[in-house]
Amino acid sequence: MSVNKHIRSNTRFAKQAYKRQRGVAIITALLIVTIATTVSITIATRLQLDVRRTSNIIALDQVDFFLLEAEEWSQRILQKDQKDSTTDDLTEDWAINIPPLPVDGGGTIQGSLTDLHACININTLVDNGAINTVTEAQLTRLFTNLGITTNLTTAIADWIDNDLDTPNSNGAEDGYYMNLEKPYRTANSKLVSVTELRLIKGFDEKIGSDENTVYQLVSPYLCAYNASNNAPLINVNTASAEVLQSLAAGMTSTLVESIIEQREETPFTSKENFTSFSNLKTIITDTGQITVSSEYFLLRSQAIIGPANKVMYSVIFRNTTNGATEIISRTQRTL
Repeated sequence: MSVNKHIRSNTRFAKQAYKRQRGVAIITALLIVTIATTVSITIATRLQLDVRRTSNIIALDQVDFFLLEAEEWSQRILQKDQKDSTTDDLTEDWAINIPPLPVDGGGTIQGSLTDLHACININTLVDNGAINTVTEAQLTRLFTNLGITTNLTTAIADWIDNDLDTPNSNGAEDGYYMNLEKPYRTANSKLVSVTELRLIKGFDEKIGSDENTVYQLVSPYLCAYNASNNAPLINVNTASAEVLQSLAAGMTSTLVESIIEQREETPFTSKENFTSFSNLKTIITDTGQITVSSEYFLLRSQAIIGPANKVMYSVIFRNTTNGATEIISRTQRTL
């Protein structure tokens, strides 16, 4: 009997051990399947990301290529214009906005050229450390005509000049900006973009009960670029009514309207031709601030291919003597 009991006991133990081993095997198999599935999903996900990343890189490269092509096209347009005409006005080919055009890759490209002599170049306010009185007068009249009573030119000059001296309470240097809630220092250099004005004292103030700020009100009439001669030249054939009115104290809105009507019919061909209109020579005594031909232009180009969407701003210089062009600055923004 004891032998039989021992045999039966060993048999039960063997069966239990077999069941335990079988359970472990099943769990091990499930773990292996789970790990294999996880690895497969990870590989597939990484592969998809790699494919998407590669696709994005290719699209961005294509976008950059088309934006550079837009620059070359714009330079050719400006060079041809220089050969065909000695003046610049808004009826010429370069002033036409290019609507979105299809390109290889299933995307589009568009662009527009604007005359940088149609706006007041803020960077000409300071010349060799001294205030340029011509630009200062233009800016002061512009701000006054727009209903801005605060003296903003001093704050702009302090932002550009390379010292830390503030001539009066309207200015601002590090002592003012470093005490703001989010402190920063003055640039002590020329502005890279007109949008930099938002950092300067006074330009973030609200206008009356409106939500618009001083910057939003004045920015359409201002620009910022580095001119070789730092001269504040305004092209009377392309400037807006607000900029034209800033040329002299006697420039009324009625007179400006007459100037715009005249140039739409027949653009002005010279400074003398302009100042002889409506006896402007008695109002604009300094003709050194006006021109009828332009050297600096801004190209805004945008290319969209798949997920890639870029905008590029290119400042183009054109030599009015031989028509040669070059890109003097370039900035990009991804949308």
